[in-house]
Amino acid sequence: MSIGIRNSFRLTATQTVAASTALVILGANTTGNSFSVPLNALQRIHIRLQSIFTLGATGGFKFQWVVPATPGNFAAAFNVIDTTNAVNVPGTQVATAAFANALAVAATHQLNTEIDYTNGATAGAISFQFACNSAANSIAMIQGAWMDVTFL
Repeated sequence: MSIGIRNSFRLTATQTVAASTALVILGANTTGNSFSVPLNALQRIHIRLQSIFTLGATGGFKFQWVVPATPGNFAAAFNVIDTTNAVNVPGTQVATAAFANALAVAATHQLNTEIDYTNGATAGAISFQFACNSAANSIAMIQGAWMDVTFL
């Protein structure tokens, strides 16, 4: 087994989505720091991402790995740690879709997610996107979030 090319990304400024369910790319608020990675056709990638985020009292969260138009093999795992109630909110996916929860705990929480993905026949980009689960409140991804990308 050989280790492929690796890239790392870091969120350099806190990014907030205020009362909106429309997904935005993490890091899109800082120049050249978007958590979006170009992929060639049939390229394999493994990504680990960790972020601290805050929620309002309502609204919950919505996270999604968005992939090119013709996806290939897709396996993603999510775990949100509710630091107030010491509760885990886990999830797994085999296709791109929103991982969402109506977590109504106004506090700081932790997100851990990994994806192993083989792109389909169409080149494009894989990106990590987030929003509120309902437009009732806001979500903020805190400066220092990181993403470790390995091309296989």
